[in-house]
Amino acid sequence: VVSTQSTGSSGINAEYGKQWYQRRVRGYIYIYNKFAGLVWSSLVRLARVFVCCEMENGDNEKSPLFPKKECEPVKLKRTVGVLSASAVVFGTCVGAGIFISPKGVYEKAGSPGAGLIIWGLSGIIATLCTLAYAELGTMMPQNGGEFVYIHRVYGDFLAFIFSFCNTLLIKPASLSIVGIVFGEYFCNMVWGPATNDIMVKAVGAALIVTCGIVNIVGVNVIAKVCAVVSVLKIAVVGFLISCGIAVVIKGHGEISNFKLPFSFEGSSTNPADYGLAFYYCLFTFQSWNSLNYMTEELKTPERTLPLGGFIGLTGVTLSYFLCNVAYLMMFTLHQIVDTNTIAMDSGFVAFGKPGEIIMSLGLLVSCVGCIGGAICCVSRNIQSTAETGIFPSCISGINKTFQTPIKAIITVVATMCSYLLVDAQLLIPFLSTVEWLFYCITFSIILYLRYKEPGWKRPFKVPLFVTVLLFLLTGTFVVLPLFSKESRMTTLLGLCWLPVAAVVYGIRHLLTQCCSKKLSTDKASSQSSLQTLDSGYNEEEKDEKSDSKNDSNEFDRI
Repeated sequence: VVSTQSTGSSGINAEYGKQWYQRRVRGYIYIYNKFAGLVWSSLVRLARVFVCCEMENGDNEKSPLFPKKECEPVKLKRTVGVLSASAVVFGTCVGAGIFISPKGVYEKAGSPGAGLIIWGLSGIIATLCTLAYAELGTMMPQNGGEFVYIHRVYGDFLAFIFSFCNTLLIKPASLSIVGIVFGEYFCNMVWGPATNDIMVKAVGAALIVTCGIVNIVGVNVIAKVCAVVSVLKIAVVGFLISCGIAVVIKGHGEISNFKLPFSFEGSSTNPADYGLAFYYCLFTFQSWNSLNYMTEELKTPERTLPLGGFIGLTGVTLSYFLCNVAYLMMFTLHQIVDTNTIAMDSGFVAFGKPGEIIMSLGLLVSCVGCIGGAICCVSRNIQSTAETGIFPSCISGINKTFQTPIKAIITVVATMCSYLLVDAQLLIPFLSTVEWLFYCITFSIILYLRYKEPGWKRPFKVPLFVTVLLFLLTGTFVVLPLFSKESRMTTLLGLCWLPVAAVVYGIRHLLTQCCSKKLSTDKASSQSSLQTLDSGYNEEEKDEKSDSKNDSNEFDRI
């Protein structure tokens, strides 16, 4: 109608039609963007349900696409039975300790009979400790051992101190002792018994560095070596026992070591010496609590945990006792105390030079597998603790090329090499003081829960007097070395790690608070800026809607 009444109406209609078309296109684009955003957010939400197992309202049961049973987090499979658990305990306990501890045990005990009694009592104590730990493991069936129990009952402070000391003191110092044993046997086999102590520790450091490099570039090699070494360690212990039997058959045994009253002549009368003797002896049982670090993988933990630990430690105790009987069959007390390579000497006495070589090679390969596997485990522990904030984040992270925690491995290797500067006989009381202090704290958790939480379900329960006895014994083991002049300074140096860990925890706590305050401030400012942007965006959207509405009204009017 308009075009018929005005000569210029055709140009006006064309202009308004063009503007109307452009506005409509912009409207369609706006609707498409809104629809695409809605689809994208829906896809993200579904992916969150599938991957993270959580909806925005926190209720998976209402999801029709992904039921709750399909979204449950992955759990460790319970595949370890009683026999496998006992094999784990036996394999982790038997190591280089049986070849280095006899010297300290018989030196402090003073007589063959007292030394044998200490070995037998140490096996009984380790077995009772395992049964007591089985009560905690069945009450709190989680992997992690003492860290889980201390953190759950006594809080973050003591748990941090335990993790700090266990990762930087107990484990590396124990492994450095294995490095010293490797250096002594390697140097004696290659250059003879008159080897310099510096050369021994240099060889031990070279082994540690080499195992660290292999862990960085080829962790699969370490895994295969550890599998072979687990069998080889049992063979070495069996060969050592056979050496004692061979000497008795030949008629050259030291039978006087087992005759009364000579067997107990020269026994020490100082209680502190017996405390140190138990330190050296219990060092060989150091992994008696290994099943508590894998509780989530045990079949029926209420049965497997106590029974597997009991069977495994019974085998360890019997093997160690027979090894010491073999030592006393072949050597006098003074010969045991004077030598640093008792396994090599045992092979030589029983079978000559071939026996010496066989025993030395078996022990050397055992040390290689022990250090290589332990570096792998301890470095992963440091990696996980650094990721959780216990250690600085600068030592965490996985290398992209080798897919291994290089910084954590370097930390472990450097710590182990630093402990090589200390004599092996001094390292044992140095680390054992702190170790048995945390055992004492863990046994106090059992007593505390018996009083505070009597209704807590306990699938396995030890008699109360056993826990009290272990609590008193472990406390005594911590205090007794302080009364010995030889070990007092070493024990105090070990205990100095506790205030150091407390200071580190305080610094960490302050830094965490400062960072949390800064993050909260940044979050508040970012939220305010986001609100400002949202309000501006909403105003622009309203203006666009009003403009499009006015344009459509104008077009309808025209």
